[in-house]
Amino acid sequence: MSGILQIVGQASGVSSLLSVDSSGRAVVRDADSITQTTAVNTKLTAIDGVLDNSLIQQTAVNTALTAIDAVLDNSLIQQTAVNTALGTLETSNQAIKTAVEGTLAVSAPTISTSNTLLRDAVSVADTATSTTASVDLGGVRMCAVFGSLTDVTSNIKVQVSADDSSYFDNSEQTIYVESSGDYYKTLSVDARYVKFSYTNSSGSAATWTANLSRKL
Repeated sequence: MSGILQIVGQASGVSSLLSVDSSGRAVVRDADSITQTTAVNTKLTAIDGVLDNSLIQQTAVNTALTAIDAVLDNSLIQQTAVNTALGTLETSNQAIKTAVEGTLAVSAPTISTSNTLLRDAVSVADTATSTTASVDLGGVRMCAVFGSLTDVTSNIKVQVSADDSSYFDNSEQTIYVESSGDYYKTLSVDARYVKFSYTNSSGSAATWTANLSRKL
């Protein structure tokens, strides 16, 4: 049997508590001391609550850190995979480079020039017209005509044809003779066949030389 009996001293005003513990022994304690102990216990209980809450927060922090570690580990795995892929790509590029180096060559086709002597110092009488033989240009579109003509006051006509039968004067590309008697003209010809005609109006015979060159 246990209980508490309060005893108040009249002289000193000190309040004491008489209690009986579970063994039946009487125990006298100071009431103020009991109050302070109770206050301490209350504070200890509050501290325990704070510590418990701190422990919960620490657990949450640890959980978050664990999640961060997992993310970092996954990022490291992905980076490793990227590095592996880049290494494979570099190896492939090196293999391609090795295969290409020393085997790639660029060569220009051989360009040959064909020359046709159309007139070789031919004498053309006054008022006469001299026409060269036709030249089949095939797929060639650029050619050069050059030579000499003693009649420096006249000109040489360019004639073109699609079938080597009907010929037409090309007024856009008339050839004029220099005062020295020489002439040269680069022609852009879209027709397949071409020939040249000279009419002497100098009053005396003239000597005509003509060459046609083209690159095949």
